[in-house]
Amino acid sequence: MKNILITGGAGFVGHHLTNKLLKEKKNKVIIVDNKSNANTNFINEFEDFKNSFSERAVFYKKDIREPLFDIFKKEDIDTCIHLAAKISILEAILKTEETIDVNVNGTLNVLETCSKHKVKNFVFASSAAVYGNPNKWPVTEDFKLEPIDPYGASKIAGEALVSAYKNLGKIPHAVKLRFFNIYGEGQSQAYAGVINNFYQRLSKGLAPIIFGNGKQTREFVSVNDVVNAILLAGETQINTPEAFNIAVGKPISINELAKIMIKNFGLDIEPIYETPRPGDAMFAQAEISKAKEILNFRTSRDLEIELKNIFT
Repeated sequence: MKNILITGGAGFVGHHLTNKLLKEKKNKVIIVDNKSNANTNFINEFEDFKNSFSERAVFYKKDIREPLFDIFKKEDIDTCIHLAAKISILEAILKTEETIDVNVNGTLNVLETCSKHKVKNFVFASSAAVYGNPNKWPVTEDFKLEPIDPYGASKIAGEALVSAYKNLGKIPHAVKLRFFNIYGEGQSQAYAGVINNFYQRLSKGLAPIIFGNGKQTREFVSVNDVVNAILLAGETQINTPEAFNIAVGKPISINELAKIMIKNFGLDIEPIYETPRPGDAMFAQAEISKAKEILNFRTSRDLEIELKNIFT
């Protein structure tokens, strides 16, 4: 990877990826972002990046549905990391057409631009939402894809487009990463929402609210591990459009999550239990052996330590 274009580079994951590339690598980073999901602090930090890495940091305020070829040509892009998307499941339900337009038509536009400019490497940010609510766990990448909302459906469509462009030979190397619940510094409500919900109440000294009995499990993966997975995917020369689960492979119950966060805040309180919400999955667990074997992906961040560092 030499000249890397990151769509959605001003968002949560994109910010952390940009940060690592500019501070630890020697790549030129070109961000395309319409700032719809951007954190103001991220935008300000990127301005600092541009001052510190003037020849290696470029920002274009652009929607991924708009013409992009001039940017690709000017910057001589060789790798595209496609993170830009509508990411809210609730918004996807309420504004389905817009979500499909951005996540599917936007992805098509980016892929077509990559093809015309002969971009060598393409990394697509997909989601565990493509699986819906499987009837057994852990889920492997060959599970049947049965989304339960338009967001998951849009990610399946995006994956299919990536596969088509790779199989037609329009993009030499393409990888699809299915992220589970991502958490980390600067996360929005759309990422690992339960962690944010707990934080909002605990920071005020209030007990966290758990919907259901709290025995339901979730996979939480640090944004730092996600960034490493993206970089590994961008550097791996894979001949087929492979999909990979990106998670820890060790689920945690919501009760245990609440216990950890209460402890981190030094509070002596018990969670409040309310009626389960319709559609909430009872369990979640990812099989990540494929990512370990092919991408050499390893997780290095401990949830309890990371949460303490982020929120207290």
